[in-house]
Amino acid sequence: MNPLFNPFISFSLLKKALLDPNRIKKKSVEQIQQYKNKAFRKMVSYAYSVPVYHQKYKKAGIHPNDIKTIEDIKKLPFISKDELKHNFGKNILPKNYNQSNAYAYCTGGTTGKPLCLYTDFYTVVSSALIPLRELRLLNIPTKNLRFVHIGNFNPNRIDLLSQQLFEKYLGFLHITKNQLNLDVSMPLKDIIKKMDQYNPDIIMTYPATFQHLSYLKRNGHGKNIKPKLCWTGGAMLDEYTRTSVQDAFDCPLLNIYPSVEASADIGFECYDGTWHVHDDFFHLEAIDEQEKLVETGKRGHIVLTRLWGRGTPIIRYTGMDDWVTLTEPLTDSCGLTTTTIKGGVEGRKRANIILPNGNVFPPGAFCFITPVLTKLQTFKVKQYQIIQQDLHHIDILLVIDEKLRNTGAPVEKIKSEIKKIYEKKVGGEVEITIKEVDEIPREKNVSKPPPIVISHVKSERL
Repeated sequence: MNPLFNPFISFSLLKKALLDPNRIKKKSVEQIQQYKNKAFRKMVSYAYSVPVYHQKYKKAGIHPNDIKTIEDIKKLPFISKDELKHNFGKNILPKNYNQSNAYAYCTGGTTGKPLCLYTDFYTVVSSALIPLRELRLLNIPTKNLRFVHIGNFNPNRIDLLSQQLFEKYLGFLHITKNQLNLDVSMPLKDIIKKMDQYNPDIIMTYPATFQHLSYLKRNGHGKNIKPKLCWTGGAMLDEYTRTSVQDAFDCPLLNIYPSVEASADIGFECYDGTWHVHDDFFHLEAIDEQEKLVETGKRGHIVLTRLWGRGTPIIRYTGMDDWVTLTEPLTDSCGLTTTTIKGGVEGRKRANIILPNGNVFPPGAFCFITPVLTKLQTFKVKQYQIIQQDLHHIDILLVIDEKLRNTGAPVEKIKSEIKKIYEKKVGGEVEITIKEVDEIPREKNVSKPPPIVISHVKSERL
């Protein structure tokens, strides 16, 4: 049965379609806070009927009646990725939940066994309203917009599930007629050929995929591709890649902050470079290594609470592992007042670069290649990767564009300048080795492109 035949679902979705996209632009900080308080109380009550949460809250002596505002979130215990993994099944759904209405979806599992959660049709459709909001706030007309998404459409991935549900239940509305989904594992020349035939207004994919596409674009492929905007997420975007892509496609390349666990974009980057959080949909906190809250404005590991949706609730979830620095709601030069992620998401905790002197660099703070390549005014580095092999050895892999090898700054000078800046940053106890390679392969059994920073050093070794 089509869930839209349920008047409660159809009315709720219509209401969200009318009210959600403009809320954070039209409402004051105080009004958003009131909205969050109400939404949070509902989510805690919902979570109390889910066995894994019920047991934790009961053990902590917390009842939904104890929760009045979003500030009361500090009374609730955190929930980890392992807890949700080990309770997959009925324990992460409300009691008496009709599982025929639930759809399982999973993370990529790059750190081991993937995390699988449940969602439903209402939640999937609701999440689709968030990109609509982002486009409106970026002043991109949405009528007849042609959209290409190059992503992971493997079984049990949220991208594929969303596509299937829209086609099954909303196909008669032709909502997806202007969207082209391409699997990121396809050959890149096939991807850019299909894009060239489609001529998209918006392109969304991983930073590394954009870097490869920009190389092909500069070499004569995709002549009909003239997007209004490029969106990227799912990995860290360094400034060299941003500059390269913007030069090739002649449009802005902006970050979004998608999360499988969040079921949507947690935030997005505006034209002024500020990362805005969807404050009415999510509440973010940051913690240190001991799971103690850090002060606003201090770097910590993200804690996610989703203020909407059904299936598996996400409240004080610590499993995303990203480094963030959160601000209080502030008014940006773009005119939007939200919580912001200062400097953007800085990468995953597991990719931290740890030096012999105890200094720790989040991956986003260890990309010193960009200023070198900017100073030398070159795009001849097609791709790069930084690998910390052990406490005293770091390899930097460079893929050189052979067509540009003998133009502009010599490759040996590029290597020398990169080596020099990293030696200055890490000190004399760490050996920096620059290596030319033909390609940087994906990680084993992972569809998404390889990360920029990899560390084989664990913090407990210090």
